[in-house]
Amino acid sequence: MGETFTSIFNAITNKAQMKESVVQENLEADEVIFYHSIRADLDLLEKKPKLQTIHHILDYSKSLR
Repeated sequence: MGETFTSIFNAITNKAQMKESVVQENLEADEVIFYHSIRADLDLLEKKPKLQTIHHILDYSKSLR
């Protein structure tokens, strides 16, 4: 199970890295400079919710069906 999770995680990580590189390739120089200037602030906004919070959200969404 650990190996399956690791391979799935690596695939997701690689996909995210590829997506970011594709986005950066399509940007002009000014946009890249702007992105790099706000990247640190964007990283601070990234949240890591508790597993319990995720389960509460999923339970709530299932109750609406």
